[in-house]
Amino acid sequence: MSPEEWTYLVVLLISIPIGFLFKKAGPGLKRWGAAAVGLGLTLFTCGPHTLHSLVTILGTWALIQAQPCSCHALALAWTFSYLLFFRALSLLGLPTPTPFTNAVQLLLTLKLVSLASEVQDLHLAQRKEMASGFSKGPSLGLLPDVPSLMETLSYSYCYVGIMTGPFFRYRTYLDWLEQPFPGSVPSLRPLLRRAWPAPLFGLLFLLSSHLFPLEAVREDAFYARPLPARLFYMVPVFFAFRMRFYVAWIAAECGCIAAGFGAYPVAAKARAGGGPTLQCPPPSSPEKAASLEYDYETIRNIDCYGTDFCVRVRDGMRYWNMTVQWWLAQYIYKSAPARSYVLR
Repeated sequence: MSPEEWTYLVVLLISIPIGFLFKKAGPGLKRWGAAAVGLGLTLFTCGPHTLHSLVTILGTWALIQAQPCSCHALALAWTFSYLLFFRALSLLGLPTPTPFTNAVQLLLTLKLVSLASEVQDLHLAQRKEMASGFSKGPSLGLLPDVPSLMETLSYSYCYVGIMTGPFFRYRTYLDWLEQPFPGSVPSLRPLLRRAWPAPLFGLLFLLSSHLFPLEAVREDAFYARPLPARLFYMVPVFFAFRMRFYVAWIAAECGCIAAGFGAYPVAAKARAGGGPTLQCPPPSSPEKAASLEYDYETIRNIDCYGTDFCVRVRDGMRYWNMTVQWWLAQYIYKSAPARSYVLR
């Protein structure tokens, strides 16, 4: 394993005990404590390149304040334009960011586009209420108000999934902060159920990468082999690639589960990335909260069995990086001027 991979692994493992510490904390400690941990990790791994994420956040917040009724498209254009500039830094003769900065920037782009879309939905809902002359009850997934700059910063730098995902909406983040009776939400058993395959995948990754190292394809001797042997070599290399991501994403999900992040009653029928699809009233007492059955589908990022044994490519895409697949469907395909089938 490379030094970068060891750093990722340490960050993921540290997030699990930190999650247990934050789980029963109040909304204020959760918000600012999680942001402080995330900002500390970003500064430690990215150094001065943390400035890129700050510029992206400030630019998006300014667009949200200036044009709330059309901030989704503006934020999409701004964040992806800055991402293009970010990727071209070495070509422009500017300091090249660390791989960790790249990971933070990618996840931040997803979160800020989602936040702008949620603010736009809130603004449009408020305009409809004013036009109709009467106020409706709280809508599923709608924000209570437009986040301030400090609230936007706390969401952006929340340590949960800051480098590896899973992606989560601002509404999911708010639900975690305001979670009623968090001590009644199960964490340990769901975490153990989710974590048990990770050591096996880790061993398979180490074994396959040792027997079939990726560095071998960069050697001249590799191209002296027969074509069938070179084609076969792609199989174990891609197997090691999948095992590495399985371990990383399972560990990231365990960090969320430890904090109770993304926990919703099963009756809410939560979807990966999007959260609840049905309105579910919050429990009124710790006893009622403890009697509910919860799941963590909102932060589920990988279906290992479905990815490896699916029949269709479409299903494989659906089971891989599930929260990002939801983001693409929600904020790109559905909002595109052309039909989503063309984009796919």
